[in-house]
Amino acid sequence: MPLPSQKYGAKQCNAKSKRSGLRCLNNAVSGATICRMHGYVPMDKVKRGKDHPGYRDGSRTLEAQAEQSATSRRLQQIEDAMHLLKMTTAKRSRGRKANGYIKLNSLDEIKEKLGINID
Repeated sequence: MPLPSQKYGAKQCNAKSKRSGLRCLNNAVSGATICRMHGYVPMDKVKRGKDHPGYRDGSRTLEAQAEQSATSRRLQQIEDAMHLLKMTTAKRSRGRKANGYIKLNSLDEIKEKLGINID
């Protein structure tokens, strides 16, 4: 695509430098406000919908994330209970703990948080 010239009424690119704060001196592409150096992409080449690499299908909704976090939190507290009750000697699971996770440190906390009756 031939670049327009300011001599024939072309607009100047609107992009600004982060460092100097000066405007770009290139000519804008026809029908756009920026030049080819600053990311102009023709609309017919922009991928849309399922073809776009950033497309999300909704399988990770807020409700699904909250449910997964609650399940993970419950499993981590059960693991704490197993270690307190000496039911296992395995290493504790690694990684980030779920939102709202509170480590269980006593048998009373096991009864309260997990609703397990220990006699």
